[in-house]
Amino acid sequence: MRAAAAGSTAFLRALGTAGEGARVVEPDGILAVVVPLCPERSVVNGVVYDTATRLEAVYPELERLYSQAGVDAWTVWVPPEDHQAAGFLAARGHVMDGEPETMAMSLDGVARPDDDGSIKWMRGADQALVGTINDAAYGLDGSFERVLGAVAHGTGEWYVAYLEDEPASALVIFDEHANADVDMVATLPRAQGRGLAGLLMRHALADARDRGCETTTLVATAPGRPVYERLGYRALGSIQMWERRRR
Repeated sequence: MRAAAAGSTAFLRALGTAGEGARVVEPDGILAVVVPLCPERSVVNGVVYDTATRLEAVYPELERLYSQAGVDAWTVWVPPEDHQAAGFLAARGHVMDGEPETMAMSLDGVARPDDDGSIKWMRGADQALVGTINDAAYGLDGSFERVLGAVAHGTGEWYVAYLEDEPASALVIFDEHANADVDMVATLPRAQGRGLAGLLMRHALADARDRGCETTTLVATAPGRPVYERLGYRALGSIQMWERRRR
C-alpha cells in the first residue's frame, strides 16, 4: 500500500508539469496538483492527504487554489474507511464519482512475452498519442491528449501497441524508488478483446524489472480489473474519488 501511494504521487507530480500554470502544491501533509490546461477533468486536478484533520485545516486554501487557477472540477482521493473526510467533503459539495481498486504485484518472475511479430508495439511513444488513445477509449474530447502531450519530456516510460499499423492501445509507467506505477492504460473500442493491453503491459513490466523495479502498482477501473488479475495483480482495497465541480 505504501508503494501504491508513492506511485500515485509520482503520477500526480508528473501531471504537475503539464503546461503553463501547472504545479504541485504541498502544504504540510497535503499534495495537490493543479492543471489549468485541463480545467474540466478532476482526475488530473487531484488532492491526496495524510489525515482528515489536516485536510479540513487546509481545505480553504485548496478552494482558493483551484478557483484562482480557473479549474472547474477537482477531486480528493479518500480511503473508504475515512468517514470523517468523506463526510466533510460531502458537506462542501463534493460527490463521490468513482471507487477504483488499488492493485499490486511483485515483478519477480515477470516474463517478457514471445514476440512473433503479429503485434507491433513500441516504447518511447509520443506522449500526446497516449492521450489520444485514452480520449478515444473513454469518449473524451481531447482532454488527455492536451495534458499528456504537455507533461515534461523525460518523465515516465510511454508505450503504444498497434492493430493493423494503427495505434490502438497505450500506457505509461512512472518509477518511484523500486516500484513501477502503471497509468493511463487504454485500448480503442474497436481493438478491445484482442489482448493488446495485456501484451503491452507484459513488455512494459519486463522493462521495469530490467530497470531494477521490484514491484508494480496501479489503480483499476472495473472493466480493467480482470485484465490486471490475469497478469498477476491482486487487489489491495478501493480508493474513493470525491469530486467537486462548479455548477
